[in-house]
Amino acid sequence: MDARRFRPAIALAAFANVFLAQSALAEGLKPIEYVYANGTKIKLSGQLNVGVLSYDDGAATNTTFVDNDNSSSRARVQLFTSLGAWNLESVFEAEYQPLASNTVSQLNKTPNWNFPKTNIRKAEIILSNDMYGKFYFGQGSMASDGTAEVDKSGTGVIAYASVSDSAAGYFFRFSGAGLSKRRVGSAFSDFDGLSRKVRVRYDTPSYNGFSLHTSWGQDLLAERNNPLYDIAAVYNGDMEAFSIGAAAAVARDTRTNTNIFSASVSGLHKESGVSLTLATGGRNDGGMGYYGYAKLGYEHRFLPVGSTAASVDVYLGDDIATTAPNSTSVGLALVQNFDDQNIKLWGTWRTYRYDDSTASYENGQAVFGGVLFKF
Repeated sequence: MDARRFRPAIALAAFANVFLAQSALAEGLKPIEYVYANGTKIKLSGQLNVGVLSYDDGAATNTTFVDNDNSSSRARVQLFTSLGAWNLESVFEAEYQPLASNTVSQLNKTPNWNFPKTNIRKAEIILSNDMYGKFYFGQGSMASDGTAEVDKSGTGVIAYASVSDSAAGYFFRFSGAGLSKRRVGSAFSDFDGLSRKVRVRYDTPSYNGFSLHTSWGQDLLAERNNPLYDIAAVYNGDMEAFSIGAAAAVARDTRTNTNIFSASVSGLHKESGVSLTLATGGRNDGGMGYYGYAKLGYEHRFLPVGSTAASVDVYLGDDIATTAPNSTSVGLALVQNFDDQNIKLWGTWRTYRYDDSTASYENGQAVFGGVLFKF
């Protein structure tokens, strides 16, 4: 057997050994909070999420130290105060990924140390009231953001419906030949709404776990000013035996005359630790692309340091990249929590398969392991 096939596993094992040792010694990082006499609170928090990614395109293996784009490294400042019957929160959050798992490729292995304005994830003010709901103003999540990604498996830090995030920048290789122009990221999508924009958003109060969200915005950070709007329905239920989350949304992107649908549901059986997650979505922009995603998870506290979560998932896509292609991904994920240290040690193995009518392509394989530090 080709020894090259073992390189990703060797890299992951070495990386895991290093961070297992470090996590055992870590004292733990905590958010910094300042509370004033009038009750106003300022909170500083964030995370560092990095790892070693090995991608085998069928002919060559590339191994690189990257930021984990499944849950990017970021920092935030929050202010909480009250205005009579209303609660006010202001948030500024930015990510920094010199070389991310969704941008590294066979042709790009050099970190980019610049800080573009699109790294600003949130710059918003939130007004909330138990009777009237929540109002959002500024840069932040549109109502449909996250509706494809409800996940109670415990492995969402490295495996969820957006399966391309671990290796989106890599190119598929033609069978027995050179690299194609088709990237993993263009062949796999979870159509997760409209992401983060400069918007006005309203969430209704929750009634028996149900709420409605709607927003209108523009992509001002990317200087694309066509209006965007969406509406979402969300459910969160915490019962004696089960914890269930669900969301569904429809969105309109007038920049590309695209209608987007996204939905997901995830249920956890508390006693057994078994979870099931389902997601689907699609777009209509002249053609129609859609997918289905399923994940079976299990979480249990085997070690006193924290729970261990494992999952297996499958993604089936149709017409995602162009008309008539099929994309398939199967993934395994493992996450070990270190509760006192606010650390997650994670690893995944994932395959990417892409087919279309124009050519034959090699399957891709990603092995990705690393650590998430939260503070």
